[in-house]
Amino acid sequence: MADVVLTVAKTLVEGTLSKAQIAIEEEEKLRKRAQRDLVFIAGEFQMMQSFLSTTTKENVKNIMVSTCVTQVRDLAYDVEDCIEYILHLDTKPDWWCRMVPSCMAPSRPLDEAVDILEHLKGRVQDLGERSSRYKLISEDSGSNLVNEMGQLATAGSSELKQRDMDALTKLVTKSGSDREVISVWAFGDDLGAASKSIIRKAFKNTKIWGNFSCRAWVAMGNSFDLRGILRSLNDQFSGAVDDQASVAEDDLEHLRTKVKDQVNREKYLIILEDLSTKENWADIQEYLPDRSNGSRIVVLTQQFQVASSCTGFPYIQCFWDDYPLCVFSKGNEGPLLGRISEINKLPNYSSIASANGSRVLSMWGTAGAGKSAFVRNLCCNMLHSKKYKRCVWMDASRSYSLTDLSRNQFSSLHPYCLFEANEAISTGEEIGIGDPVEYLVVIDNLESTEKWDSIRNALVSRPSKSVIIVITNDESIALHCADKKELVFNVRCLEVRAAIELFKKELRPLILKCGGLPKVIVAVADYLSQHFNWEEKATTLNDQFVNNLETWPEFASLADLFSWMHSYLGALPEPVRQHVAYLLIFPGQSSIRRRRLLMRWVAEGYSRDSDSCTANENAEKHFSKLVQLSMVHRPLLTTITHMRMVSYEVSNIFHEYMVTRPSEENIATAIEIFELNGICSPTSRRRGRHLVIGESWDRDRIVFKNIDFSRLRSLTVFGKWEKFFITESMKVLRVLDLEDASGVTDKDLQSILKLLRRLKFLSLRGCSEIKYLPSSVGELRQLQILDVRYTKISKIPTSITNLKKLQYMRVGPTVPPVDQSAPHTVTFKMSELRRCLHLVGVEVMSGIGELTALHTLGVINIGVAGGKVILKELRKLTQLRKLGVSGVSKKNVKELSSAILCHSRLESLSVWLNKHNQDCMDGMFPENTNETSGPEIKLQRLQSFKLYGLGDKLPEWINQLDNLRKLVLEMTTLPENTFSRLRDLKVCILRLYIKKLPDGKLNFCVMLNGAQLRCFETVKVLEISCYSSMDVTFGSRALQNLELLKASCCSGSGSVMKFSGLEHLSELKEVQIKGSHDGALQNDVEGQLSRHKKNPVLKME
Repeated sequence: MADVVLTVAKTLVEGTLSKAQIAIEEEEKLRKRAQRDLVFIAGEFQMMQSFLSTTTKENVKNIMVSTCVTQVRDLAYDVEDCIEYILHLDTKPDWWCRMVPSCMAPSRPLDEAVDILEHLKGRVQDLGERSSRYKLISEDSGSNLVNEMGQLATAGSSELKQRDMDALTKLVTKSGSDREVISVWAFGDDLGAASKSIIRKAFKNTKIWGNFSCRAWVAMGNSFDLRGILRSLNDQFSGAVDDQASVAEDDLEHLRTKVKDQVNREKYLIILEDLSTKENWADIQEYLPDRSNGSRIVVLTQQFQVASSCTGFPYIQCFWDDYPLCVFSKGNEGPLLGRISEINKLPNYSSIASANGSRVLSMWGTAGAGKSAFVRNLCCNMLHSKKYKRCVWMDASRSYSLTDLSRNQFSSLHPYCLFEANEAISTGEEIGIGDPVEYLVVIDNLESTEKWDSIRNALVSRPSKSVIIVITNDESIALHCADKKELVFNVRCLEVRAAIELFKKELRPLILKCGGLPKVIVAVADYLSQHFNWEEKATTLNDQFVNNLETWPEFASLADLFSWMHSYLGALPEPVRQHVAYLLIFPGQSSIRRRRLLMRWVAEGYSRDSDSCTANENAEKHFSKLVQLSMVHRPLLTTITHMRMVSYEVSNIFHEYMVTRPSEENIATAIEIFELNGICSPTSRRRGRHLVIGESWDRDRIVFKNIDFSRLRSLTVFGKWEKFFITESMKVLRVLDLEDASGVTDKDLQSILKLLRRLKFLSLRGCSEIKYLPSSVGELRQLQILDVRYTKISKIPTSITNLKKLQYMRVGPTVPPVDQSAPHTVTFKMSELRRCLHLVGVEVMSGIGELTALHTLGVINIGVAGGKVILKELRKLTQLRKLGVSGVSKKNVKELSSAILCHSRLESLSVWLNKHNQDCMDGMFPENTNETSGPEIKLQRLQSFKLYGLGDKLPEWINQLDNLRKLVLEMTTLPENTFSRLRDLKVCILRLYIKKLPDGKLNFCVMLNGAQLRCFETVKVLEISCYSSMDVTFGSRALQNLELLKASCCSGSGSVMKFSGLEHLSELKEVQIKGSHDGALQNDVEGQLSRHKKNPVLKME
């Protein structure tokens, strides 16, 4: 028996050993085969590179050459993805898997990689044969060009129609927390078909529905079906697309609960089509409560009584010009610039009219003086005073008069028809004007006394308390219409100061779109100056701005500019064109963080290592090139300093020009950017390398499922996140950018880490619902950039040490600032700041020193157990350029000093002190150490230093930081010798956050022997925040280059602010004051600034 066992054992061992040897040899063969294929492909790509270098722009106009270039590009993308996949493979041998039966063996990534390479090798060979077969590049290849098709100009809608559409858009999107009901009364012969078409078009406008998280269009039908209405609301709110996603038909209570839950939580926009009775409205209204979140309900009806009752009293009634529609709204209007004193006078006119039994008062003035806006504001104020029940607005320039209307026309058109169509129409009694209730009736654009005479009898045939306001351009018409001369009001033009403010307010979007180009600004101003209704013209011009500038004959002078743009963009070097195209991922007129863009370039290979510079350093050079080319610039009103841009904006005119190019000219097409915005139709042709999900997209699951993600390399989400945004088909995704996206949860993060193992860039910055970082993050072995700042993550898992390629890790604090350029402390009240300081840093495990590629790290908490071990490991991170630490105390400050002095490349340092350790920084850099005689020796590159939690004493060594450009200090109180010690620092930005000032005074004045010394000569931005009262004085020789002054105090604490010597700040451009609503302070500061030679701007919040 023992012999048998021995024999069996020997046989099994020999068989196993033989299989193992075969498996090892097979795996070795596969690796060599993969290597040979890669060598072959590399050689072929060298030939392709030669082909592309000899291909000119004229060659590419040949459609065959263009096709070949596209195929080369796509093949290059796929080969790069394959190489990335091979690099991602585990280097440990897995030959043992080959000994397991195929039915039981796990999938072998190496086999898959070999198969992919074999397939790519075949494609490379085919492409080479195809190029040779068709002889794509020949001497005359550029002679046969494809004739370009001319663009057909499409007829735009009429100005009147556009004006009415804009008015409706403003009604739906205007600011305010109240839920409002807007009723649209359709009275045409087409039974409202035209109105439904127009409103549906408006409903699809992203300017309207993009402001609402829940949207629904409900067709009421002939019979009122509450269950069907609730079902429709629920399905549209939840995005259900079939019966399975819908609630069971007989579950009415469940429907009620789900709908109420949605409207209670979300800001909604609901269109109710064909509402027929007031009773039906009452039934529906129960489920649409007012949660003071700015929700809107639009009612479409053919019944006047329904329209008026839905909106509720008081209301304004306004007819459309091109369609048989009348819109009912509450008509809330904000204050008019430069008109406050006149607005206050007008109610007296209506009171005089009512008291004397007069009916008509009139407004007249120069065309474009703002008469209609003036009266509209007046009407809103008077309606809200409850003195009048409703306001009816009629445009007298329309082609009908009240007395000329037939009985049927009158019953359908007249704004007061509360009677049956077969009743007599002889006086104003039947139409409501004879009612004892007071109404406001506005007759706008009255052009002649004859027209007034033709409608007067129908409006004022009997005594009434209603008041009629006539608006006209002609004084004689105004005198003719008014009952008394005392009831004629002249609306004059604005004074110069008010006119300038209005111009800035109204034209800000246009000014921004001009991109700072004087030629464009002058052309736009010249065009608008020729029109009395320049506000409407500006709105029309702003929509499709660049296209209008190119096609409107009024801007023919700009033809050479756009010709230059075309050639300019085409002549950019190829690498620069890629960087310019990448800017189009981000929306126009938005401020984007510089580091966000640069780190994305690094992750996607748009910036690579060179012989002398890292990819990060090259990215900085690429960005500087874009600044030189005027493609990007600092945000509006940003003070220019020697510091790098924190954020940037793409030149608006360049951005819109590039976006509006046809696909064959669009540089975004070259790098395959595609977007989801507004309402999209499902199509299988939607694909690309870079997907941008816009905030305005309606999150349609069907549309998303039809997208081909096989090539997708980056996904950027603006606005709301949905769980279905991540799929298994995103196999080559490198960049996932969810900065400031809402709705991202811990469960979503787990799915992301499970499915997207090839990520190089992951940003969850501002995703406040994320509470922890799973250990599976360690599986993202290609990850280079991790940004989880402003989340609730408090601990980094040990597995992070597996990410050997990690270069950039930003973590904490938990609460983002309002001003992204400022530290988080400015947004806190003092009581909140102390509670939140301990939340600034996150806990990291030992092993952080293994991440030797890190150049940005922070904020980490070194005050926890094991903090000193972390500090020792920080010494190994010799490439660090930016570091943030919290939890600093007397117990660990020496270790921190030792760690910091090892980093000669350090450019930015942020330190948060623990409570009761405010003075520990003196021991950070002792006067005599073995390593250095002072911090200036090792910290020569330090440009930004932020120190939070100081007491009443500055560190002795702080004035040795000679190259410092930005200094932020948060202190309990400010010592008297502060400014004398800091006066010679060459900082451009100085921020001081002080709990309490000595005697409440802050004097920027350094004296020596009775004379003032120059101090803070390089400071351009000064920010002061204090928890108590502060009296700030600026000496005559201090801050001579200051451009921006920011001051804030803790509101609600009785704090008082005072400033003196502002006129001494010779370069001052702007003053911002927050937390004070003191009128005396505002008057005093305005008085000082009025004497300033540069007339600085004052902003108070």
